[in-house]
Amino acid sequence: MTARTRTLWGSLTAPTLPALVPAGLVLLTLPLLRPGVFGEFTALAGCALAVLAGVAALLRRERVPARPVPAVPLVVGVLAVAYLWMVGHGATAFAPDRVRDLFQDFVLTIGSLVAFAVVLADPRTRRAVGRGFVIVVVLVCASWVVTALVWAVAGLGAGQIASVPVGAVGPQPVYFPFTISYSTSEVFGIDVPRLTGFGRESGWMAMSCAAAWFLADAVGYRARWVKVLLLAGLAGTLSTAGFGVFVVVLALDLFLRPRGGVALRGFLRQIGGLGAIAGAAWVALYAPVLGLSAKQTSNETSLAERQDATAAGVRALSESPWGGLGTEKQAGINLIADVAVNGLPFVVLVSLAVLVPAFVAPGRGAEPVGRAVPVALVVFLTLLLSQPAAASTWAFALVAVACAAEGLTAAERAEAGAPALARWHRWWVGRPATSAPDHAPPIPPEPVAALGGDRP
Repeated sequence: MTARTRTLWGSLTAPTLPALVPAGLVLLTLPLLRPGVFGEFTALAGCALAVLAGVAALLRRERVPARPVPAVPLVVGVLAVAYLWMVGHGATAFAPDRVRDLFQDFVLTIGSLVAFAVVLADPRTRRAVGRGFVIVVVLVCASWVVTALVWAVAGLGAGQIASVPVGAVGPQPVYFPFTISYSTSEVFGIDVPRLTGFGRESGWMAMSCAAAWFLADAVGYRARWVKVLLLAGLAGTLSTAGFGVFVVVLALDLFLRPRGGVALRGFLRQIGGLGAIAGAAWVALYAPVLGLSAKQTSNETSLAERQDATAAGVRALSESPWGGLGTEKQAGINLIADVAVNGLPFVVLVSLAVLVPAFVAPGRGAEPVGRAVPVALVVFLTLLLSQPAAASTWAFALVAVACAAEGLTAAERAEAGAPALARWHRWWVGRPATSAPDHAPPIPPEPVAALGGDRP
């Protein structure tokens, strides 16, 4: 009788999948699910990939024990209630074809997030998803830097290699090496293409850059050049709201985040943080190119439409808090405007789903680094001010990924992964080739019986 062969993938009857399989499938949904660049046409395919990732995670769980983070199912559960309200409210306020679209949004968004929750229950897989997201964002930002250098030599708009449909606005240019652009903004009198990357529009990419800035620390990526590229990509989006959200959340994190102890220095830092937040707000309003005052001159029509929709949401708080038919252009463009469309209950539930889980204990064995709250604030402020909460799957997925990353132990956060990747990982995080993790003992291999699996 032939002995069973020991392989990385296990056997057909007892498969053992590496963590990179479900993590890779999750990351493939970035451009496919809303608000991804192709999400208006490929959301169903993105949801199918998410479900496939969940199945892969369940197959992996047969041999690798899970360690869920309580905050992740809380995100999904509260959002499910919010989206049920949206569908029920739509059934009374909108035409039947609109209700069908709302129900489809519920299925695609909540179904994908349930699959993500299954994937994020495994520590190695959640670390792979978090690291993979940061790597993808950094690569997009690096592409933008290369494109900007080409423009500096050959002129703005040089190096176009293709066109792709972005959202529902039709084909948009792709510049060498793989920079997807969306619309233009005036910079010192010159129309400059805006980076949109894998987002439906530049504001979503700005949110991803800001979230990746904080998430990088939670997954063990602290190299300065990573942060520099993220800042370059954020600037390349030319997103006023994205820039404002980032500087405000960064000030909150640097000066007001509790760091333990009652020392006078910590007290003075927090007092000074109030001034820093005021300064960050001033920068968000008056900074050249990216400030709100610059937006008023470079894109006055878009700003006026958003202001009208937001004003309608404020009026609805007293006139029609249960929502109704939004008549303004860009109605429901942000959470404030959504009061006039999906009603105050939807807005409150979405806000709770984004903010509350970030404060939930990350679970057994975790050593949190305090990155879930900044990521949640980035997502919440983006939705509050400039982007719609309806059918924005990856906005909520970012909160789930950040909460899951808080559930890692120090050893898991410092581990390089497979042996072949260890040297690359040391370079990526900015450590000398001979150094070992400062604070973490070696992590033991996973109990995968005799069938292989991920190796430490």
